[in-house]
Order: sequence, then C-alpha cells, then structure tokens
Amino acid sequence: MQTALQRVGTVALLAVLPVITAVTMFAVASSDGSLSVDFQNELYPEAERLLRWENPFPPPGTDLSHGHNLIWPPLAALVAAPFTLLSPEAANWAIALVGLGCFMASLRLVGVRDWRVYGVFALWPQVIGEIRVSHLTPFLCLLLALVWRYREARAVPGLALGCATAIKFFLWPLGIWLAAIGRAREALIAAGVAAASLLLVLPFTGLHDYFEVLLDLGRTFGTDSYSPFGLLSQLHVPEAPARVVSVALGVALLIGCWRRASLGLAVAAALVLSPIVWLDYFAVAAIPLAIVRPRLSAVWFAPLVTWGLLNAGIGAATVWGGLRVLVAFAVVILVIVRAEGRAETRGEDGRPATAGGPPAASRIDPKPKPSSG
Repeated sequence: MQTALQRVGTVALLAVLPVITAVTMFAVASSDGSLSVDFQNELYPEAERLLRWENPFPPPGTDLSHGHNLIWPPLAALVAAPFTLLSPEAANWAIALVGLGCFMASLRLVGVRDWRVYGVFALWPQVIGEIRVSHLTPFLCLLLALVWRYREARAVPGLALGCATAIKFFLWPLGIWLAAIGRAREALIAAGVAAASLLLVLPFTGLHDYFEVLLDLGRTFGTDSYSPFGLLSQLHVPEAPARVVSVALGVALLIGCWRRASLGLAVAAALVLSPIVWLDYFAVAAIPLAIVRPRLSAVWFAPLVTWGLLNAGIGAATVWGGLRVLVAFAVVILVIVRAEGRAETRGEDGRPATAGGPPAASRIDPKPKPSSG
C-alpha cells in the first residue's frame, strides 16, 4: 500500500508537474509568438489558399530550406480548414488545445484508464513539442487508435488509416499490419483513400510536380531528421550507404510486422522509412504502447530522456540527440513487441491463440485488462 508521502509524490509528478509544464509552454509560446508555429506558417495559409481556389504548392526546384513550405497533403489542409474561420492567433490556440485533447482521447480509445499514464504522456517532449508546432500528430494518434479499436469492424479501420496516411504519408506501413491480422480488404480501402486524396492536388498542380517537390523536401530535411538515415548522415556516412542501411532496416521491420502481426513493428517501420522524422512523430508509438501497457510502468518514462531537443527544422537532430531518441524508442518498441508476443501466445480473451486467423492480440477486449507493468 502506498504511503501518504508516496501518493503526494505521485500526484506532484504526474498531475501537478504536467499541468505546470503545459501552462509554462503555452505562456512562453504565446509571449514569443511561437505557439503552433508550423500550423500558423504552413497549414493555416495553405488551407486559406485552397479555400480561395488558389494554388499553394511551389514548383519543383523551389528552395525549401527556409522552412515555411505550403506543400502539405491536401487532406491535411482540409483538416486545418475549419480553423481558418478564426483569426490566426485564435486558430493557433484552438489547434493546440484540440491537439492536446486528441492525444488524451487516443489513449482513452485504446483502453487506458490509469490517470498516471495520461500524466507521464503529457510530459513526453513529443507531446509538448507537437503542441508547440502543431504538425497534426495528435490527429494521427486519434486515427490510429480508431484503427485499432475498430479493427474488426467493416470499413472503419480502412477509412481511418486511409485518412491518417493521407494526412501524413509515412504511416503507410500500418496497412501491412492490417493485412497481417486478416484485414486485407480494409488495407486496400486505406490504400484507396490515401491514393484518392492525392487527386485533390490536380486542380492546382500535376502529380508529377507535386511528388518532385515532396522528394525535394525529403532531400532538404532528411539529414536533419531523428531517423537512422539522419543519424548516419550526421556521422558523415555517405548518402547511398546510409539510405541502403535505413531501407534494409525498414524492410526487416516490415517483414517482422507481417510475420508477427505486430502493430509495434509497423509503427517502427513507418518511423524508419519516413524521409523526414521530427521529434513529435514518435508520439504515434504511444498507441501500441498504451495497448500493451495500459497501466503505468517504467517504459512510459523512457521518452523523457529526449527532453531538451529541438522538435524540427534544419539542424534539429545532432548525433547525441538522434541517439537519445532512437535508443529511447527502440526500448519502447522492444517492450511493445515482447508484450504483443506474450499476448498472442496466451490469448487476450483467455483462450490460446490460433494459427489460422488473426492473432488473439488483435481481438477487441470488452474490458481491457490491466498490465502487470
């Protein structure tokens, strides 16, 4: 039984400190005009232009290193469109607060009932950093939570994953996971939704030109990413072998995802294979972690070692910073995969997993069982 002092310490660390951290972040960002900085400089103006039926997309060959690039996928701009009804300043606050709510709702959807998990998650630099820049990562977490929660429903997981991939293409490996758990039709729906969303660029620019700009963006910021390729680049490994190593690692993770029907490995593959990986992208790892560790355990604290790192931009990732991020989330993924393996072996519903269908870990539990930590 916890002593009174332990309970006070837990409340101070996982309730009071997250609130103080969030309030401080909002105060600092509001004072220096950096709240939702990427939303205000990219998504908000892109959405405004699309709503005016103007072409926001730069032509191939444009210098993208200045950081204010209106090349978000059209569906991402449509998500931002309702916020253009507000003034830019009010919209910055609104998207930040909605994002914070989406982060917490995503944990709720996958069965987290332990308030302490919400507290430590709110302290993740990936969460605080995302609220500071507003890259729509909370919406991705919410959609991924919907994919998992309704993975046995008709069409719903495919539509949710398709929308998530259309907002940020790097999540496409989650389709491999859907197919691996026996939801091939939903994986095809997801691919169809993501592909159809690209047609929204056609009134403004050609698909070839749009893809060229996306490739330019990857080349511009890939070496500064929190990814294996970014780390190897910062270690001065030549581009070709760095890409070969990164792609090989990503393919190995995809193979593991397919063989083990592992959501954790699908998320890891998405992060490894993405041309650009900013700090907030790693928040999506909280979804498979929350599924296997719905109660507080030590692994929830691992991402806290990434405090003090820049979230995004030229020069964001350094060798030491990249190592901290990759090692911390390698630990997180390892815990997830091991727990998934145990769940598949014993069956989450108390029955042994069968080899002829989706693993037991993919079934929806009416009452999520607490983890032993």
